[in-house]
Amino acid sequence: MEIKADGEQIVIHIEPIEVKVLGDLANQLLDITSPNSEVVENEDPLAALIGIDSQAAKPTDPILTRLFPDAYPDDPDASMEFRRFTERSLRDTNVTRAKRVLADLEGRTKLTLNSDQWQQWVGFLNSLRLALGTRLEIDQESWNEERSESDPLYQLHELYDWLTWMQETLISIGYFGGE
Repeated sequence: MEIKADGEQIVIHIEPIEVKVLGDLANQLLDITSPNSEVVENEDPLAALIGIDSQAAKPTDPILTRLFPDAYPDDPDASMEFRRFTERSLRDTNVTRAKRVLADLEGRTKLTLNSDQWQQWVGFLNSLRLALGTRLEIDQESWNEERSESDPLYQLHELYDWLTWMQETLISIGYFGGE
């Protein structure tokens, strides 16, 4: 993979296997972050329309807990109220980003990203890194540890490092002034 700036755009030359890996990861992110679309009996139509989630609950999956953390860890009631008003929107944002990446990757080995696409990609990569880092239990101390190729998680750590490189590269060469 090669990532470079070209004026106001970012050009990514990507190998077919990398397209497949990123596509698979995007689909997995869609699977775990898509909001519950079931219609709830007696749900307030206005609340549903503006994205208030009457069924919001603190996630039990560590990945979802990391992607959608408690806003007020010392106040469960305030956290739940905050979650009701924000989680659906956060989930929708993850879905939008993953779908953007899938659309950008479709049948291509050369991608040209504008500032909006760049923001979607950076956010997508961030969510992937949070999810994978949570599964691998990566923290400040373990992030740079040397790993043996015989470690059963070696390839996942390599994937995490690749996603980190990709995100850092996009940020360092593609900052569009906070648009």
